[in-house]
Amino acid sequence: MKNYFAELWGTCILVFLGVWSIEYSNLYYSDNFQASLWLITIVFGMAVTVAILLFGKISGAHINPAVSLAFYLNKELSLLDLIMYVISQLLGAILGAYLINIILPSKLVGTTLPSVNISIGFTCEFVLSYILMLVIFWIADSKNKYHKYAAFVIGFQVALHTYIVGLFTAVSMNPARSLGPALISGHWEYYWLYLLAPTLGMILSFITWKKQKYL
Repeated sequence: MKNYFAELWGTCILVFLGVWSIEYSNLYYSDNFQASLWLITIVFGMAVTVAILLFGKISGAHINPAVSLAFYLNKELSLLDLIMYVISQLLGAILGAYLINIILPSKLVGTTLPSVNISIGFTCEFVLSYILMLVIFWIADSKNKYHKYAAFVIGFQVALHTYIVGLFTAVSMNPARSLGPALISGHWEYYWLYLLAPTLGMILSFITWKKQKYL
């Protein structure tokens, strides 16, 4: 059970800190785009790193249903664990969004919404999720000599993606991260995009990773 609680709290930390950075930026850096972007970028990257450092040895700190699905397909997670991980992650995301909305109430609560047309937004989320999962597969491999730096590598990757494409899609790459704010704010307009694109991108990562292992 402790691995399920680890996923819940890890995802809660990610959403709480991530949404805090967005709402704080909206309040105090609305007239300074670069300062706002840097704050959100750094906080999201650090939130992922902290979650992995805290819970990585307990549950693997997937904190993302699409990541858990990819590990399940790679036979590193049982079906029961996949189901329980996803439930835990969704509950953690909802809790994180609920808590931050008590502290910094807002209409959107950090909801992920694309600022570009749907095809570009979907492509961005798909490609970034694909790249992120490949990095996770690579660094999570215990045979990788850099494995001990996994928390920092993955956190940096998330931060990099956030900085590059944050203006276009808010860079979710995570159905749970998008679900929490959507549920609390009531803005479901584009949730399908943040559910499908990361999931499909990470499934393709699994296919790519599996094929390259047998080359």
